[in-house]
Amino acid sequence: MTSPAQQHLNTFLADPTGTLKLTDVRIGRVRIGEMIVSGREAAIHAQEIINDACERARRARLGKNATRYPEPLPVAAPARLLSVEISDYLADRERMGLARDTIDATARTLKLLQMACGEVSVSRIDHAHIYRLWELMRWAPPLLLSDPVYRNWSFDEVVAQGKKLGVSPPAPATLEKHRRFLCTFFTRLENAKAIAASPIRVFAEVKKDLVVDPNKAERLFDEVDLQRIFAPQTFIPWAMKAPHRWWVPMIGLFTGARINEVSQLKLTDIVQESGVWCIRIQKTVDADLSHKDRNRSRQSLKGKAAVRTLPIPKPLLDAGFLAFVEDIRACGHPRLFPHLSAGVRRDTGETNTRYSQGVLSQFSSYMKRLGFAKGVGFHTFRHTIATELHHLGVSDEDIALVTGHSVSKRVPVLHEAYFHKKPAQARSKQIAVLEQYRPDVQLPLYQAGQFRAALADRSKFYP
Repeated sequence: MTSPAQQHLNTFLADPTGTLKLTDVRIGRVRIGEMIVSGREAAIHAQEIINDACERARRARLGKNATRYPEPLPVAAPARLLSVEISDYLADRERMGLARDTIDATARTLKLLQMACGEVSVSRIDHAHIYRLWELMRWAPPLLLSDPVYRNWSFDEVVAQGKKLGVSPPAPATLEKHRRFLCTFFTRLENAKAIAASPIRVFAEVKKDLVVDPNKAERLFDEVDLQRIFAPQTFIPWAMKAPHRWWVPMIGLFTGARINEVSQLKLTDIVQESGVWCIRIQKTVDADLSHKDRNRSRQSLKGKAAVRTLPIPKPLLDAGFLAFVEDIRACGHPRLFPHLSAGVRRDTGETNTRYSQGVLSQFSSYMKRLGFAKGVGFHTFRHTIATELHHLGVSDEDIALVTGHSVSKRVPVLHEAYFHKKPAQARSKQIAVLEQYRPDVQLPLYQAGQFRAALADRSKFYP
């Protein structure tokens, strides 16, 4: 049965304007002489107090009636402030060993949640707060979370500024990413009994935008494009400036590997299996970081499916790739491309694990000079090889064996615990797949010692 005080609060919550004054409220042993409620947050807090008093009074009545089975305690644990829960949640993400980019992206989403909700108990967050969050995301000015100018701004000030600037709405994919991060956060709180139910559960997945921009370039190379990229009169002068310029695009062309997978390769990743020279896409310990408990490697991988061994395609061998490997071995550096830096985070001093940043910027500038549209870059090699193999009738599973995409497993235990790997068989299948991809491109021939001067200056090397 609802008490008069609860009824008044429910009515006020439906339209939380003005103030609500409750006097001489008596619930069991609880006495409230006067309570003045102003605003939605105060009404929710008052409702929690009165609901708790009603629950205590109900238990007392059951005890007087001599019930044999005591009433169970509330299932939810004492709720903590949102800032505390966010801090602990992000620390646990660190403990789980998630990628730094994922943790940072989650932190950005939760900072926006904090701005929309204020410093409240997590048990008080409801669907109305989520509506405020969507509004904040819609009107968030550029650099909202990084520009010191916005550090002490209120929710209303931020939204007003976004409307004044006329900011564009976020992409549906961006909103969906925020929603997924929020789902994970509130599900954790719900499972921990910190909240009764997740407020984000009622918000469905963001519908994918089916609008096509006819002016956006397709991320696919045809033979004319590839011949333009590797034309000797333009490619060789550009690529002669550093070893990574020479080899990273060629490896990307013939393997479809991600740019960071290629940029971070080590000498130990070039191996021979049953007479077949291979590139291992893997993550190994860096000697100077081996003493640490975590982050012992500057290499990074997108996921478990990315770990793979690829036979080196014949065009790369014919172009002198093994001669280059020997030149690197002679210079004594553990990585194939010592002029690329993994980068360092300013806030923690830890590695960024992004060896690709330098070559990505350089290759993008090269592509722009050749007249390619914005958005058409290194990753287009990956789209191209996957598309070509698909149209040649290669199965999705065999394409994934080369590209390192995840393939669904209907019986995961069987796949992970009972199907043992047969490298020779896998290599034969990969060779057969890669043999079918033969772009009409003439690669320049590497000359042993070609980068002798660049490899002699160790002051230009990075770990």
